[in-house]
Amino acid sequence: MLDRIKACLPSLAPAEQRVAQLVLSDARAFASLPVTELAARAHVSKPTVIRFCRSVGYDGLSDFKLKLAGNVSEGVPFIHRSVDADDKT
Repeated sequence: MLDRIKACLPSLAPAEQRVAQLVLSDARAFASLPVTELAARAHVSKPTVIRFCRSVGYDGLSDFKLKLAGNVSEGVPFIHRSVDADDKT
């Protein structure tokens, strides 16, 4: 999801780019903050935050935040690198 936002960045309007930069800088906070706080942090209007979400392919802010929260919480799967195929159990 964050890669998708990075790819869309050049095609966004300048105000929407500020929202995108906010997402990329702290996705966890973005997913939990209210629209008024997001708009204030990005120095844009509330409709611009919603417009950004639609510009990158989501139905609106709720849909975007829901998917962002899921994406950020997935984390990286743990792989134990010091176990070899021929190790005994």
